[in-house]
Amino acid sequence: MPLTAQERTTLKSLPKRIQRLVDGALEGVVHDVRKLNHWVDNSTDVEANMALLPIFYAHLDPAVIPDQPLPTDDVQKVVILAKLSLMSIVQTCTSLRGVLSESLADKMITDALVRRWDILFPWMQFMYRHFLPFPPQKGPPKGFDICDVDAVSISTRALSQMAVSVAGQHLIQTNIAVQQFIAKLWLYIGKLKDEDLLRHDASFRHYGREGIDDEMTGHVRRIMVGIITACMGAIPAPSTLPTLHNLLDAMGGYEPFVASAIRYIRWFGRKIGDMNNRTTPSSGPVTAMLGFVDALSISVRFLSLVSIMDATCQEELILHGAPSDVVTALLQTWPVLTGTRVSPSTEASTAERCTVILEDAFDYIDVILRRSEACIPALCQVLDAGFIQLVLQAGFRSPQMASRVLKLIPRFLMYHKVLLCFQKAMGRIADGMARLGPYTRKDDEVQRSWTMVHQAARQILNICRKTSPLPFYEQKCANVECPYDNDKRPHYRCRGCFVARYCSRGCQRTDWKSRHRTACPVLHSAGGLDGSKHIRHSLPLIMLVETFNYSLYADRIQEAMEQARKDFPNDVDSLVLETDLSVYPVTFSARPVQQYADMFDPRFDPVMLKELRGLPGKHILMALKLRAGQEECIVLSPRVGLTLAFQWPAAREEEAVLSSVQEALVSRLAVGPGNVIKRGDGFKVVEYKQPSMAQPTTSLDE
Repeated sequence: MPLTAQERTTLKSLPKRIQRLVDGALEGVVHDVRKLNHWVDNSTDVEANMALLPIFYAHLDPAVIPDQPLPTDDVQKVVILAKLSLMSIVQTCTSLRGVLSESLADKMITDALVRRWDILFPWMQFMYRHFLPFPPQKGPPKGFDICDVDAVSISTRALSQMAVSVAGQHLIQTNIAVQQFIAKLWLYIGKLKDEDLLRHDASFRHYGREGIDDEMTGHVRRIMVGIITACMGAIPAPSTLPTLHNLLDAMGGYEPFVASAIRYIRWFGRKIGDMNNRTTPSSGPVTAMLGFVDALSISVRFLSLVSIMDATCQEELILHGAPSDVVTALLQTWPVLTGTRVSPSTEASTAERCTVILEDAFDYIDVILRRSEACIPALCQVLDAGFIQLVLQAGFRSPQMASRVLKLIPRFLMYHKVLLCFQKAMGRIADGMARLGPYTRKDDEVQRSWTMVHQAARQILNICRKTSPLPFYEQKCANVECPYDNDKRPHYRCRGCFVARYCSRGCQRTDWKSRHRTACPVLHSAGGLDGSKHIRHSLPLIMLVETFNYSLYADRIQEAMEQARKDFPNDVDSLVLETDLSVYPVTFSARPVQQYADMFDPRFDPVMLKELRGLPGKHILMALKLRAGQEECIVLSPRVGLTLAFQWPAAREEEAVLSSVQEALVSRLAVGPGNVIKRGDGFKVVEYKQPSMAQPTTSLDE
């Protein structure tokens, strides 16, 4: 690639000692090109560095790229010249930031990298193919002065400069080959160990300087999370979905992609947590820590982006434990981030980083709880990982988002698995708050939200302490005439309702003839037509929660029924009471049974159950709105189905609910002796009087 007259004129303006190297460098003298590379690394003269770029471009002709790195003199010379030229070009672009204005630096990087991408990129691909083996080798290929660290450094630094340039971002987001290259490089770096990035170059090691090695090994990872996020853009949009699919294809599918994303988050969280034991207040560890925090924040934001854009990727992330890893990384980060001594000049930026990383984490949890079909396993993961402790000790940095996520929890407490995880989480709060207490500051909004969630959970747990909400039907043959007392899980399950289980086909036939023929469509309607295992597994607990709310809010139900009679005057005898448990506090509404035609089992006949509903009032059925996935689902109240199929609930369960309702009313409404509790048709209904303003009330938190 011959130089133009203007380029030669510019070179003549360089210092004499540099001009003496120019002719040799143009002729391909490796020694002279190496000297120029050394000068670029140490020079602060931006104009001189830019003037040398044509010399380096001259050694990057794609036509001379060898098919294989054969150990011949010609091939070795071409490869080493390309390596030195790429390193010099990247270093020149890197030196522009902070010296020139943002717009001028962007323009010069566009000229140096983006417009020359057709000659730079083939050489980067060549180095990836031949100098980045996995597992990494102990040394460079025989006869070549280039190792995997060199190839990684050249590629990541070039792409990082592209990612902060407007034209470079456009190229990254529209060029499929570049996206695939980024995906493979991101996957490769994610698998590297720290020693792989340190063993080749002694300059990477700074013995006796605490934290420097971490800064070096984390620098490449920080760059890569920024580059891969630049592929997706800042805001998820349908136009970026092909980009995500290109990344997935290049990595070999969802599993490698998900595993690598989680690996980055674990690495940053672990490295930040390890800094908690260091007491050195020097700028090295602090700079490394702040860089890791930024990278962790970007990594979590990246999870939110891909979760919004691709449902399968979202489910795979949850399956591999991403929600748990995000909370764990935040718990590792928070004591270090808030407890590290920083200079007054960095105090404001540290506080800002605290807010940003919490907002990114809360946003990801909010996304998976609102938009995921696996929202219940995701919530269990974050509760087990310590989400409650995180919110209570760090929520003051982002109170609105912390409160918004907290308020999502009550809509899932009627599921046995979630309630068990929440109960364990409450038991760990005291220890977690003691460990993280010095960095905790209370916020009124967060405390109000937590009080609401705690109150909702305590009401349900109070019922569970008095009776068992376990799915007894999964461990017992549904045939009441079964002669065996099986302790093991029955092997056969009804394919109509997916709830009743039997120890043999004979028991199934007997039960079908006696009662299950009637109960089957009712149980299927109670479990949801989509067959959610979480609903089927929690039918007793859902029924207890529903009964508790039905008894506690009799006045609201009466108002809902009166409103429905006005809205549907021709259907007052066929109204269905709907309890919305997907929100908190619960709400009630009523509408004609005809509107539920597609929501229940087609075999189900509402008229058949009018006399069996066991509930007083003007409604013939009760329905529930639940959230067990991305969308709310309408199910039939499980009470009738459990009664028909298993003669449950018994008197013990009724008394447990009644006792819990009394306690809740005493606590919240200061119920006096003037209030009465009466029995309905097979059900107990609580009637209460609103206490006078002068009557003292009792707080639930006391």
